Amino acid sequence: MLLLTVAVPSQVAGSPANAPVDWTTMNANQDHTNYVAQSQIGASDVQSLSLAWTFPFPAAAPHVAGLSVVGQGSISPPLVVNGTVYLVTNYLTVYAFNGETGAVEWSYPAVLNTTGLPLSPLTGHMHGINYYKGDIWVSLPDCSVLGLNALTGAVETRITDICKNVPGNSGYYDSSGVPPVFYGDTMIWSSSVSEGTDVGRGFVAAYNITDGALLWRWYVTPASGGDPNWDANSCSTNSTSTCHGNVAPYPGDWGKLGTTTTVNGTAYQVLAGAGPSFGDPVVDAKHGIVFVSTSQASPDWNGTYRPGPNLYADSIVALNATNGNMLWFYQTTPHDLYDFDCGWNTVLGNVTTGAGTQEAVFKACKNGYLYALSALTGKLLWYFDPPTVARSLTGNANYVATGNYSATQPWINYPSTKPFEQCPGENGAIEADIAYAYSMIYVATMNFCTFGQVSGVNIEGAGVWGVSYLSPDFAQANTTIYAVHASTGTVAWSYSMPSIPYRGWLTASNGLVFAGALDGSIHILDAATGREVYDLYVGPSLYESPTIGSGIDGQVFLYQLTSASAYGAFSGGVPGDLMAYTVVSPPQPGWEGYAAPVAVGILAAAVVFLIVENRSLRRSRV
Repeated sequence: MLLLTVAVPSQVAGSPANAPVDWTTMNANQDHTNYVAQSQIGASDVQSLSLAWTFPFPAAAPHVAGLSVVGQGSISPPLVVNGTVYLVTNYLTVYAFNGETGAVEWSYPAVLNTTGLPLSPLTGHMHGINYYKGDIWVSLPDCSVLGLNALTGAVETRITDICKNVPGNSGYYDSSGVPPVFYGDTMIWSSSVSEGTDVGRGFVAAYNITDGALLWRWYVTPASGGDPNWDANSCSTNSTSTCHGNVAPYPGDWGKLGTTTTVNGTAYQVLAGAGPSFGDPVVDAKHGIVFVSTSQASPDWNGTYRPGPNLYADSIVALNATNGNMLWFYQTTPHDLYDFDCGWNTVLGNVTTGAGTQEAVFKACKNGYLYALSALTGKLLWYFDPPTVARSLTGNANYVATGNYSATQPWINYPSTKPFEQCPGENGAIEADIAYAYSMIYVATMNFCTFGQVSGVNIEGAGVWGVSYLSPDFAQANTTIYAVHASTGTVAWSYSMPSIPYRGWLTASNGLVFAGALDGSIHILDAATGREVYDLYVGPSLYESPTIGSGIDGQVFLYQLTSASAYGAFSGGVPGDLMAYTVVSPPQPGWEGYAAPVAVGILAAAVVFLIVENRSLRRSRV
């Protein structure tokens, strides 16, 4: 018997048999973990990543009526849904790209209507978009929301004038570009306020997406004029509420914000406040809770006219998704004088101890601390203070460690008005999304101190922050990425990047952690050990990390943005690109690939036939 074996090429990575890999929210999924499951790009083949396509953003951003400053490029995490990549630019155009080729499938250039709205000067600075029920959802700077059909780009939902006639507001709103999140047919939207003395009354609003009806609002600060009992009244502990928090009520909190005061015979407008942060809220659909993080108290560095802890700035807040009632709050920096907002992602996960497993909220803030809180009660489960982070002149930010804060300190180095050095600086010690995977929290921390000098806050303006001559200390900058056990807050490993600060996010997938950095590289680390598996050099300073998803045929790509970094010592004036990387698979052989082995097989068969035939002839002769 002759057995012929023919080698058949294995199925290539991009075959339809591969399950689709989607990245559907700013932070990958509904729990905002920045983790995606896939098996094509891993430690064994990540060195084979190569550039598949590039979409360059225009060098001159298109003019957008209503924007005071039109931003270049994009800083929005690309979404990937059913093989299509979605992105919003800082010039307010939403794109849909073919995930395999980069071809534009559709684009939607937004048009603003700022008439009659209390808006600060608006800048193009869009933090992201979300996908929900077949639509791409984007929040625009004019306090409006669009739901665009993911297949065609057609407008299916439009809710406008969200900031109009807000009760108790005497200030202005601006543009953070944070998309809405959803609980069933309820859309939950976050306002954005400035960091200066024109700050509006920040709020979270919920709308029914079927008819656009307003369902509820929750306010970060009291109404204009102030409320001496704001802290006690806004978190009532009566029999119909279970609201509670970690900071005690302070009579007269926030002072008389939004009203005039007289100093040496001159009347001044006193504006202070806070709003939701630029980090997207996250929804626990099982319990009907939406978790919101909030911004710093404004004006940032001068708290003369805002005594008290300034609830609920710098906080993680749990709201009933049905009615907006506050369930609990956890304030991270009472009476913030340093711009230490709690931006970036809020993550849902689990903590396991001897008492069992409980649902948790993980949150990192600019003060440099990483927090794990009970999702249902707000109780502090653990906190992580990175040992590499230097701290100077930021006492209130250490509240979780000390239990103390000053409610009346006017500014950072009071009573001096001389220049100071603040550590962490204006960009904080954590200015990035965390990733949650493999029972670990991955967090990028940095030392990036700031020199500054206190200034007055007696005039109204978006840029009146109570500080002048801000100058980052680039010479001492450095970054450390930590892997922290999600159940204990203890360190598993750390990875250092000398000489550069860090901004953006971390991505986890297939046993790897991806960190796009200002040195122009995507540092790809082993998620279990922190060992650098590969350094994928992109070139420009990276202000973002990759998102991960598959094309329509199942091939997995890394989608990496390049853009102008706000850390100007490293780059500037760069319109940027969207770049797609993938592992190069061996090509499917054509006939030429099979010709040689088939010819050898035929030749071998012929030789065997001749040998057998020759033996038969010899036997017949005998």
